[in-house]
Amino acid sequence: MESPIALNEGWSPFRKVSFRFFLIFFMLFIFPYPLNQNPIAYIPGLNWVWGQYFQGMNWLVQNVGGAIFGIEGQMSTQPTGSGDTTYSWVMSGFYLIVAVGGAIIWSILDRKRRSYSRLWKWFYMLMFYNLAYWMFVYGLIKVFGGQFSEPGIARLLNTYGESSPMRVMWTFMGSSEMYTHFSGWSETIAGLLLLFRRTRTLGALAAAGVMLNVFMMNMSYDVPVKLFSFRLMIAGLWIAAADHKRLLAMFWWNRTVPAQLWKPMFNTPWKNYTLLGIMMLVMGWHIYFYADYGIQNRRNFGPDRERPELYGIYDVDTFILNGDTIPPLMTDTVRWKKTYMDLPGFNGRLSMGIVMMNDQVRSFSAELDSIKPILTLKPFGDTVNVYTFDYSFEGENLSMNGIFEGDTLSIKTTYFNPDDFELRSRGFHWVNEVPWNRRVPYRQ
Repeated sequence: MESPIALNEGWSPFRKVSFRFFLIFFMLFIFPYPLNQNPIAYIPGLNWVWGQYFQGMNWLVQNVGGAIFGIEGQMSTQPTGSGDTTYSWVMSGFYLIVAVGGAIIWSILDRKRRSYSRLWKWFYMLMFYNLAYWMFVYGLIKVFGGQFSEPGIARLLNTYGESSPMRVMWTFMGSSEMYTHFSGWSETIAGLLLLFRRTRTLGALAAAGVMLNVFMMNMSYDVPVKLFSFRLMIAGLWIAAADHKRLLAMFWWNRTVPAQLWKPMFNTPWKNYTLLGIMMLVMGWHIYFYADYGIQNRRNFGPDRERPELYGIYDVDTFILNGDTIPPLMTDTVRWKKTYMDLPGFNGRLSMGIVMMNDQVRSFSAELDSIKPILTLKPFGDTVNVYTFDYSFEGENLSMNGIFEGDTLSIKTTYFNPDDFELRSRGFHWVNEVPWNRRVPYRQ
């Protein structure tokens, strides 16, 4: 079968207009990839160039937000982890307007052009390498356990009703390391398939299918990566569309299809091998970088984190305040119900939660003395108040003594291992006599 990038092929008007639109639209999102990626980004002067470029684009988007979409004031561009901010939506709308307008103007000025086969080849290559890059970014971090970590203690103690839909999805994913790895390998394998000519169409369809699932989860659980996941899904479909005739013949018309003949980028072999070598080096670097990033995340924020000495949940049995034993009344606003210490968070930071009798949770930054059994608590955002406790263990049960908010406290607790929660301890079973769809009490 003739290559879809034959240089002597005349294109239909629809194909030419749609190509112009998609090229402008996707290039606005993709650029300056891969010139802004490590190690290329270390070339002197490039960061200054990209800084000027992004400042100019920011100025345009901010003005479009006010002039076209009626948004008052400056839109925030501070990173929040959300890809669906007001700025992101306005930017996408701006890109869409530019792509439509640019395609119309381009079509008028270049209406005699028979085809864009050579330009299509370069754009097609950029598209599948960029999509493969993002498949590796999202896939490898899941494969190595750097995303969707096992639910922490604070989350295990929350009820479903207290959780946002996104938090429910994060808990659902983190509760099964097997499914998280499966999701990661699905994305990673799709990325690998995109790199090779014979498997590129399969990789594009796989990436589109994987990203459709991601997009629907983002839509269903209000995860703020809807715009980006949708764009990656469309990119996969666009790449696969290069083989649309063969796909339709095989899947719709049920016909035998011959092998696709792809002409090389250049007529000179050494140029093709040089281009292939550059691309393999770039993608090899991406794979190494994000594999290493995933391993480091697993060690720092994932299941391989070192458990601190006070890790666990401690139900408060005895609470002595200034020499008086306080009974466990639900109306009490001073007595503690339980306390817990989770695994280290970002930058190795420890935190400790205190659950009051009315189930209000107070969180503190925690430090453990490396020599003496001393616990130091600091309220987050408070640089003045510091509370110090000495602690000891009777078996696994924790005792604490210290001064907290001006009161002398003496506390005795009973330990509960977070791994005993049904969500963590149930595990996998080939044989289930009855569906194990039930709630198991915190303490049995």
